[in-house]
Amino acid sequence: MAKNGVPVETTEEKYERARRLESSTECLLRDKERADIYKKVSKIYEELGSYEDAKERREACAAKASEYRKKYQRQEEEKKALEQKNKEQEEHSGGRKAGKAVLVLIALVLIAAAGFAVFLKTKPGRYARADFYEKHENYKKSYQMFQNLKGYRDSADRSKECYYEYAGQCAEQKDLTTAKNVYRQLQDYKESEERLTEVEIENIREKDIGDEVLYGECRWLILEKEKDRVFLLKSVPVNGVAYNEHVGKETTTWENSSLREYLNSAFIDETFNTPAQSRIETTAIQTADKQKVITTKDRLFLLNAGQAEQYQDIHQNYLRDWWVIDAGAHKNTAQFVSYGVLMPYGYDVTDTNINIRPAMWISIK
Repeated sequence: MAKNGVPVETTEEKYERARRLESSTECLLRDKERADIYKKVSKIYEELGSYEDAKERREACAAKASEYRKKYQRQEEEKKALEQKNKEQEEHSGGRKAGKAVLVLIALVLIAAAGFAVFLKTKPGRYARADFYEKHENYKKSYQMFQNLKGYRDSADRSKECYYEYAGQCAEQKDLTTAKNVYRQLQDYKESEERLTEVEIENIREKDIGDEVLYGECRWLILEKEKDRVFLLKSVPVNGVAYNEHVGKETTTWENSSLREYLNSAFIDETFNTPAQSRIETTAIQTADKQKVITTKDRLFLLNAGQAEQYQDIHQNYLRDWWVIDAGAHKNTAQFVSYGVLMPYGYDVTDTNINIRPAMWISIK
């Protein structure tokens, strides 16, 4: 996105940048640097407002910034206190030798610490730290450290495995947003697709009618909730799709429309992985053609005129024109919704300027 020719960071990009900065603190050794980074990240999350889990992350980062700032200040105070103590020992008569011994010991400790710190910055040292975190089930740190090793030994494989385990921990802790994002990035690794669907279903169970949820590759509005299933409508309309591309002598009905074929073949395959598709129920759809009722069985379909009016308060989040399933007043026309209001007279079914909003029932057992 650009404004006046100057690139502008989107909310999603800003959120991802904040997440990367937050993750980078794990590789820092100085508490002062950690405090500065967490303070910066907290300000970014504050700018994001209520986007995703930005509010919770802002509070967490602000708390961490304060924690590391205090730790750094305590270290500085302890350092100054130690220096003062050594000075007093040196000035005390008879304590010079002891003071020198202490200084030598401190020097040796500092040399050893410096050597160890240098080792930890090497690839073998970083690999050892990542291995330690993985064995102690701190998968968030371990996957980040293995990832930063950029192919050293088996770090790429171990990073992916730790990332997979991290997603499982997030799901157990009810951090469903993070779990979904991780499983989605892992794609077909192990059972990531199955677990992604489980997490998305769990998230839908916890949402209310009118809420927006992510399922497959799209966001959906919850229109109805029953005990074991939920009725969903695509939140953002899809443009450029006619109700029926090829009109012949036969009058267009939902049964013979190209849109019905597209939604239940190409669209469903492009939008949902196999586990997600298995949750979509087959629904009996009834439409009328010259007083004749036609029944079809579809997994994806459009709202009918009655449903468009019934759920008007929910689907008005987008005011683009979009098709409903019923025929219009004239041959080869279909009804549509414009600015949230049903237009029963209809429009030419070959028109591609009217959008589509697929609907479906999914099982949440």
